[in-house]
Amino acid sequence: MGATKMIVKQDELSVIKFDGIEVRIITRLGEPWFIAADVCKALEIKNVTNAIKALDKNENTLCLIKGIKSEAGNPIFNIVSESGFYKLISRSRKATQQGTFAYKFSNWVFGEVIPTIRKTGAYGVPWAFLNDHAKREKEYRIESSRRGRNLEACKKWKANLTAEERALWAKYQPELALI
Repeated sequence: MGATKMIVKQDELSVIKFDGIEVRIITRLGEPWFIAADVCKALEIKNVTNAIKALDKNENTLCLIKGIKSEAGNPIFNIVSESGFYKLISRSRKATQQGTFAYKFSNWVFGEVIPTIRKTGAYGVPWAFLNDHAKREKEYRIESSRRGRNLEACKKWKANLTAEERALWAKYQPELALI
């Protein structure tokens, strides 16, 4: 490990979901890298640091992700390569114990995800599409928020104009005042 080798923005993350657990993924040099804490959570591994120490040096590194923080409040995350991801699964004791979440997760990865990638070249929605969608969704939230504020301002403006009109009629021509 060592110094942070890459910096990404929150909207550059992809996510795979299994039974309520999310594993965040970034793309580094065209290859998927997995947030180690997410993988360890899915595998019911409590000590992320010890788990990644067992990996080769080229299978893990640090990444600063702008816009999010770890449970410890730090924006720097341990990430593992695809081979590191598979090694964590294959070395996990709980992944071999029937009935554990880690067992179900590893069965899903080895029984569904990998075969689908082998057959189709991808699993689920391609990352480029997910990233593009996430960016467009963020733009929508910003724009809808702006429009919502503008709509509220317009409603207040209209209410003020209506009140002003009533006051003018009441003052200058009370007999024709609007009700």
